[in-house]
Amino acid sequence: MDEKTTRSRAGGLPPGRLAMFAAYVADAARRAGYDIDSPRGGGKTQLAKDAGIDPSTLSRFLKAERSIEPGSFEGLARALGVPVRELLVRGGVVSSESLPVWPESAVRSRPITPSEAATRLGITDPVDKELFLAMVDRIRRQRAAEQDDADGGAAAEA
Repeated sequence: MDEKTTRSRAGGLPPGRLAMFAAYVADAARRAGYDIDSPRGGGKTQLAKDAGIDPSTLSRFLKAERSIEPGSFEGLARALGVPVRELLVRGGVVSSESLPVWPESAVRSRPITPSEAATRLGITDPVDKELFLAMVDRIRRQRAAEQDDADGGAAAEA
């Protein structure tokens, strides 16, 4: 296969650059708590779900066989907990000189899900994750019941 064909399958990146980008994303995924090296593939599947990317596309990308579309970078950055700017630069979409550096905002556009929290906390074992999610659900139900009691008590006093 010639370099032009390889580049077209890699999304325009030369194979070496694609491999470096995939390695960066793989390292970021591990730091974010995704077990992407598991032979069962659960970590890759969860990352793909959290990032909104087709699992087979993500798997081929992590093997440096295929690039991912820049439109997927925002979801991937959110799942990995890295700035979108970093993915744009490392993915060869823009140069670091052409993209200004903005301070990171502490404001999130949406709260993270309990599953995302488990991943960010490094809870990757399926049983441990299920226990974590059950605990969060129990706490939520308990707080809702306490709020209902408080609301009912306040309404009865009025």
